[in-house]
Amino acid sequence: MSDHWQKCISSSGTIRGVAIRCTELAREATELHGLRGDMARALGETLVAGFLLSSYSKEGERMNLNVKGNGWVVQGLVDAYPDGRIRGYVVPNENAVTPTVDLTGEGPWGQGVLSVLRKREMDARSEPYIGTVPLVTGHLAKDLTFYWLQSEQVPSAVGIAINLNDDGTVGSAGGFLVQAMPGATDQEIAEIETHVNKLSDFAQELATDTDTVAILSRIFQERPFLLLEKKALRYECHCSWERVRRALTLVGVGELQAMIDEVGEAVVRCDFCTKEYRADTDELRKMIEESK
Repeated sequence: MSDHWQKCISSSGTIRGVAIRCTELAREATELHGLRGDMARALGETLVAGFLLSSYSKEGERMNLNVKGNGWVVQGLVDAYPDGRIRGYVVPNENAVTPTVDLTGEGPWGQGVLSVLRKREMDARSEPYIGTVPLVTGHLAKDLTFYWLQSEQVPSAVGIAINLNDDGTVGSAGGFLVQAMPGATDQEIAEIETHVNKLSDFAQELATDTDTVAILSRIFQERPFLLLEKKALRYECHCSWERVRRALTLVGVGELQAMIDEVGEAVVRCDFCTKEYRADTDELRKMIEESK
């Protein structure tokens, strides 16, 4: 299983963790969007962050991560699901300067906001949960740590690493999340924090194909833990002609007629998978009749 997450929990039941490898998936997604270099890294980070959020979500939930900043991209957005599916895209910042990787200064995401929406998709009556925090560092891993503490009051440690090849394509991608559960002692939390802080070569470990269990072992060290769920991950978009047609019908008769008069067709491109859908004049006229 190449792209997967591996969950675990300490034998005391008070510390849980998940490690993620999604190299092939991140490479597939960045190539699909035609991204190289910093933009490939930005999308890769967003995908890993989405998996970290969805790894402990409930069945039937959709986790939407929306990061808006003034750094290398103006927006990074993903939809992620607890069954291992994900889709996402980034919007480049045309005015961005070369991003910094100086961990002591403002990170490459710059200043902005990070929002997480949790929604049960099969329950139309359920209200979505939305948590929003500022980008306090510009480093996505650190700002996710801040999100979990501020919005969900869960002490967490987050690591995200995207390594690039010489040609700017994704060489390796992965991350980890460790969280203190109710009943965790100060000593347990301090030990895990120490181990995480010593994991300074996490990106290098990913580059040399260290597996997810080895990463978790580095974090827990002498503290025993049990391996739980191991799940395959995949990039998958659920756009369809039916969804596009329904959206076009909702724009109104006037807009549909304008499309016929001005260009003779409607072209809709999915932001997540880049697939294009076309409605010719006859199809647009059918939509107009249905709207009437």
